[in-house]
Amino acid sequence: MLADFLQGATQFVQQILGMFGVPGVSLIALMENLFPPTPSEFLYPLAGKMAYEGGLSPLVVIAAGVTGSLIGSLIFYTLGYRLGAARIRSLIGRFGHFRIGKLHVRFLSVQDYDRALHLFERYGGPLVFVARIMPLVHGVVSVPAGVVRMNLPLFILYTALGAACWIAPLTLFGYWLGNRWNEVLTWLDLYENLWYLFIALVVAFFLWRRLRSGRGHRATLEHGINQPTHGI
Repeated sequence: MLADFLQGATQFVQQILGMFGVPGVSLIALMENLFPPTPSEFLYPLAGKMAYEGGLSPLVVIAAGVTGSLIGSLIFYTLGYRLGAARIRSLIGRFGHFRIGKLHVRFLSVQDYDRALHLFERYGGPLVFVARIMPLVHGVVSVPAGVVRMNLPLFILYTALGAACWIAPLTLFGYWLGNRWNEVLTWLDLYENLWYLFIALVVAFFLWRRLRSGRGHRATLEHGINQPTHGI
């Protein structure tokens, strides 16, 4: 379970920091941004723990993490900038749905994408900041920022602030725990199960709304087809 993962992750982080030192934290942050499923909520406390054991300043670790996050975010920003709105819209139209037998589920529509871009055009900076302190989405949020050509200095500013607000508490938590890290491992399996339950409920609710919307749309079409026509 998660405690076993953390023991393996601890060895991985130790190897990275042993090979690269503080820049290794930037490398970990870069990898975590490029691969959003990476559980950074555990990696940064581990980095803080390593800082405690190695006598490093947690502020240096935080700065290295923010630097790596910025590099990863700029890569995604460039991807969105290069692809542009039309290409991503086309990709969503082709791959934003799936079929299981007769069941057709659209988990992302072009309309959703257009609404998201509209929100980004109006509230780009605050959206980037808020997304940076959320798990899973804090890396890929840079793609729509690039699509709408968000002002680059502002993008860097909001990304750095949001990344700092995400990385600093986690790193300081690990630094504060220090040698008492093993005391919390027994709670992490419970945290993992609760988090997976929450994600499953959100996904189930989202799919239920999609299915309900699709049925309502089909019923409206059938009603219109079956409606009798009247002559003048």
